[in-house]
Amino acid sequence: MSDPLTQQLFKGSGTALIIRGIAAVLFGILVVVWPGVSLLAMVILFGIYAVFDGVANIAQYVTRKRRRSAWQLVGGIISVLAGLVAFAWPGITALSLALVIGLWALILGVSQMALAFEVKRTVGLWWLWLITGIVTTVFGLFLIVLPGPGILSLLGLLSSFAIVFGVLLIASGVGLRRLGESPVTRLSTG
Repeated sequence: MSDPLTQQLFKGSGTALIIRGIAAVLFGILVVVWPGVSLLAMVILFGIYAVFDGVANIAQYVTRKRRRSAWQLVGGIISVLAGLVAFAWPGITALSLALVIGLWALILGVSQMALAFEVKRTVGLWWLWLITGIVTTVFGLFLIVLPGPGILSLLGLLSSFAIVFGVLLIASGVGLRRLGESPVTRLSTG
């Protein structure tokens, strides 16, 4: 069962995921390339990324008229708020930054897992979204439970997380675009 509207929905959603994934990978690479980055630059980079990710998520929610999820909106709002907190208090300590990023990742991960279960019946690649949510949640919990490893450890963790998160988003986006391009769009895996 394939109709142009469904194909366009999958293509648009796939493109949004690919863009978010590329932004996450670029953020992760920037953190690796600038290992001596100051805490202020780290806060600004995180703030820019979180706001961009949140706005992209909210824009996708707003532009989709059918089959949109409130969890997508929640994730977008949480990302924007986390970015704004980073901008409002740029002089925060490494511990505070770890807690802000950890809380952001925890809430974003839970909303991503909820979204995955919500689309399970309509999207065959729902499990990639679930894995993304699990990785994000575990990263957030780690930063909240063990915030003391220091900012350099946080830089390595943040970079690794952003790259893995980005690759998973890109894979999800490519899969959705393929669904949108296929002559027969499979809406349910059974």
